[in-house]
Amino acid sequence: MKSYLYLLLPILLLSSWQSVAEEPSVSIEVIDPFVELHTGPGEGYPVFYTVEQGERVTILKRRPDWYEITSEYGQTGWAKAAQIARTLLPTGEPVDLPSVSYGDYLEGSFFAGFNTGRFSKGELDSAEVITFNAGYRWNSWLSLEFERSKFYDAEVRGRYYGGVVRFEPYSEWKFSPSITVGSGSLKISSQPELIPLDIDESSYLSLGVGLSIYVGRNFLVKAEFRDFKIDTDLDSERSDQWQLGFNAFF
Repeated sequence: MKSYLYLLLPILLLSSWQSVAEEPSVSIEVIDPFVELHTGPGEGYPVFYTVEQGERVTILKRRPDWYEITSEYGQTGWAKAAQIARTLLPTGEPVDLPSVSYGDYLEGSFFAGFNTGRFSKGELDSAEVITFNAGYRWNSWLSLEFERSKFYDAEVRGRYYGGVVRFEPYSEWKFSPSITVGSGSLKISSQPELIPLDIDESSYLSLGVGLSIYVGRNFLVKAEFRDFKIDTDLDSERSDQWQLGFNAFF
């Protein structure tokens, strides 16, 4: 009986391996301007064909960072995983390729989002903040953003706007840490009646850390902490800020 089991086990393993290897191929539509086909899975292999935007391709095999695909005109070659990250299934949904990081997929995308939070230190302590932001994902780990915010509490109201550079070194992680550097202009529109703030219309610098949680391929939820250095007539004012928000990519 044991001898029979020892003979049967390799057959079962081989059968299982064949069933995995023969998974149904996936048909996708290219939505970027083009995809280059190489003769092999590596940078050293020459490009021999270009798949244009709107063409359908079929995925045949996968290697680390490369996919073997066939175009609708019968050309078969290897494409970088990052190049076919932005493709569509026949249903119109974005394809989710396992070897393509979130950052690679979103490279070259525009985004818009909303944050809410509050200041927790300095003259703006306890002021609630609402922020709208929009920007561009320059590459897999770098984003350029524009933000416009309003803040308020019982006695103080104001707004600020500026630019933010976001560094995301581990964009392949679903829970991805980030570092931000920002600069802009802040204006107080309503001061306390008894003791006005030293801040009126000032420039600011900010440094921050955050955590982005990718939900699917085109949406993320984020939490951020930022340290603001706000210029005043006499010196500079420091204030901390906590925010929660989201970004949608398109």
